[in-house]
Amino acid sequence: MLRIPCKDLQTSEDFYTDKLGLTKVFGSHEEGFIGYQLDNSQLMLENEETGEFECGRFLGFSLQVEDIQAYYSAAQDRGVAFTGAPEKQFWGGMMTHVIDCNGNSFSIVQ
Repeated sequence: MLRIPCKDLQTSEDFYTDKLGLTKVFGSHEEGFIGYQLDNSQLMLENEETGEFECGRFLGFSLQVEDIQAYYSAAQDRGVAFTGAPEKQFWGGMMTHVIDCNGNSFSIVQ
């Protein structure tokens, strides 16, 4: 389970659903969490907790995509911010980092 701290669940749900194209599968604002099923894990948006689970940090996980250039272009068109264009890595793959609506970041790899 990948947990993501959020300042506002509605804004975060809109970002992860509309801008990143993920499909919500469980949770609600009333329950205090929103969940998405990924290929091999679940991603859960939760309200941040000051001093414990705060926004604005590198989340330490990667999402793998088939075509990083196409993903990058389409996500930019939807208003997603990145740290930069995808770059070739020493291990042979390509990588960039998404910055979400809460200032959190995570990797996109191919």
